[in-house]
Amino acid sequence: MKLVKKTVSNIPFDLHDSRIVKTEINGDNLTLYLDQVYEYQKDSEKFYPANLTFTKIDLEECYALVFDGLQKDGVFSGVRYNFRDYLKKYPDTEFEIVTDTYGGYTTFMEGYIYRDGHETMSGMISLWTLGEVIAEF
Repeated sequence: MKLVKKTVSNIPFDLHDSRIVKTEINGDNLTLYLDQVYEYQKDSEKFYPANLTFTKIDLEECYALVFDGLQKDGVFSGVRYNFRDYLKKYPDTEFEIVTDTYGGYTTFMEGYIYRDGHETMSGMISLWTLGEVIAEF
């Protein structure tokens, strides 16, 4: 048996440098509101505000890692929060997405956490869903 994983996406958008500016939980749906996403077509780049809705989210399996500062080579420390606790502890933050990966039932985002009057921190968010990821622009 031979299986070939395809890496071609039907979505011409990139979340790199997008910021999650608001998060909303509605039943078993989770919506991330983004300041902008980037569309790349041929030689052009366009920007759009957008939101991502994760349906059939299992919040018990979702978490955020918040590091004590910017993550660099060497020793670092931080805290793992279940996603609800992360949203309570950091309600007015922006999460800048540096990398995002999608595999199986998990979406994983790594980036920076910005809070007014506080030092920028590194962070990671893992979302687990049995449903769809719906992007609206």
